[in-house]
Amino acid sequence: MSRRVIPTKINLIRLRKTLAAARKVRKILEDRRDILLYEINRLVKEANKIQSQLFENLEKAYMYMDLAEAEMGREYLRSAVMSANNKIEVDASIVYIAGIKSSELSILRKEVMPIGSLLRATFLDAEMVYIEKAIETIILIANIENAIFRLAKELEQVQRQINALKNVIIPNLEKNIKTIKSILEERDREEFVRLKYFKEVILGKRRGR
Repeated sequence: MSRRVIPTKINLIRLRKTLAAARKVRKILEDRRDILLYEINRLVKEANKIQSQLFENLEKAYMYMDLAEAEMGREYLRSAVMSANNKIEVDASIVYIAGIKSSELSILRKEVMPIGSLLRATFLDAEMVYIEKAIETIILIANIENAIFRLAKELEQVQRQINALKNVIIPNLEKNIKTIKSILEERDREEFVRLKYFKEVILGKRRGR
């Protein structure tokens, strides 16, 4: 037996209860693992969808930037953009996904002034619109990636616990139970033979009287 468990009926009962509890814990952990995998896959699909939106917004922003540059000239465009006092404030909050704590960013306040209309440069305002959309999608992707990282970390820990139960704890318990059961059965057989022998001896003495 592993860990030298004394082969008694009390220990056999105790080990059987521990084995039943270990199997229940393993089932709970496997359900937990499945939930985490579902959430990770869901978030990955969502991130891929948002990422395609990001690429689309950036592509349009670059397109309008080229048009604005052709309309205004590179130096004038650069000075116009640098003089703009646009601000986006971001706030962080705590959210829970599948019971796992994660931080989430959100746009708290935006101060975006259309500067193209002041300069009669319509392409510049269109560029700023798509840059703003790109920033919003970047924040969404950052939230999702952070959640995926935390869920994956929890999944790794849960899988380690499942492996320990499956490959070490439960097999050791089963081995100890089997060994104790075998020893107790052997003792019962020996005791039966001993009692039978004593019974025959006693009966033999009675016949010899």
